[in-house]
Amino acid sequence: MSTHSPSTNSAPYQLLKKMTGAPVTTTIDFVLPNMRTEEIRSGKLWFSSLTTVTPVRRDLSRIDFVAAWNVPLPVTIFRAFAKTFLQQDQETMIKQAEGLQHNPRLMLIDDADRPAKWYFALKANLIEARRTGAEMVHPMDGPVTLRWRS
Repeated sequence: MSTHSPSTNSAPYQLLKKMTGAPVTTTIDFVLPNMRTEEIRSGKLWFSSLTTVTPVRRDLSRIDFVAAWNVPLPVTIFRAFAKTFLQQDQETMIKQAEGLQHNPRLMLIDDADRPAKWYFALKANLIEARRTGAEMVHPMDGPVTLRWRS
């Protein structure tokens, strides 16, 4: 993901902007199959995090989170933000697992589900390449701009 201005209605971003007086930017990258990295910058201040989701059993996954920053705030504030962020992810994963028990047909929409569509296309293309011995075809032919609100 290219560096961009994050949502203006988020308290952590507003706080960072007040501290530096500089614009806030964020870069989020998803590394398939299970990693998300984020870097937030404003002036000389930054926050960086890595989140991984690892299957432990067929019915259980583990979420790991690590972060580093030079923002002059107590660790307890960062822990509170991290707890909220991770709790949202956990609740989403639980709801997805409950829904998937009924073998629904997945309804993926653009642009919010585009990364999931790429993942499924990558997986299918890899399986096909291994089956046939042909070169794997990547589903993306270049940069794509996604637009959605969460």
